[in-house]
Amino acid sequence: MKRLLLILIVIFFGCNNSSKTEIKKKEVIKKELKPFYISDKIDHYYLDISDFSVYDIIRKDTIVKDQKLSNLLSGNYPKTIAEPNFESDLLKFHFVKTELTKEKKKEVENIFTQNDSLPSDVASCIPKYRDIFIFKRNNSIIGIAKICNGCGESQFLGTKVDTYTFGLPSELEKLYKIIR
Repeated sequence: MKRLLLILIVIFFGCNNSSKTEIKKKEVIKKELKPFYISDKIDHYYLDISDFSVYDIIRKDTIVKDQKLSNLLSGNYPKTIAEPNFESDLLKFHFVKTELTKEKKKEVENIFTQNDSLPSDVASCIPKYRDIFIFKRNNSIIGIAKICNGCGESQFLGTKVDTYTFGLPSELEKLYKIIR
């Protein structure tokens, strides 16, 4: 009992005699939010394929053609924006190409912009990159964005901007309202 009383006295006097520090209001520094890409054209490629079919392709990627498609849908293909025949490969794998109008291009660019949000901690699925955006300037590919609508997982090639925080549900919802 004496110990408890002694502890309470120490805590009480320790807290009352401590020098109070003044908490300064933190100045919110708004950093300039940079676009991932500065392009004059965006092509959107979409593959209308079920989750089951994607998993089937991933399991059967022993054939060279299937390996490339498997890596495209859930892996790291392409590795660079200079990948030869990348656009023709997308068409060969039955992706449907749509060139975004100026209005949709502007809306998509606003979504593909650095933000101050906290990223999701974990992806909730094996990514299925069925939406691929190719950013072009003067008809040359300057960037590629692969997006999984299921878990928000994404891959960006050709940008130096931090894309780590991309993939918030609100961003993906806006994106899919624009392209669908």
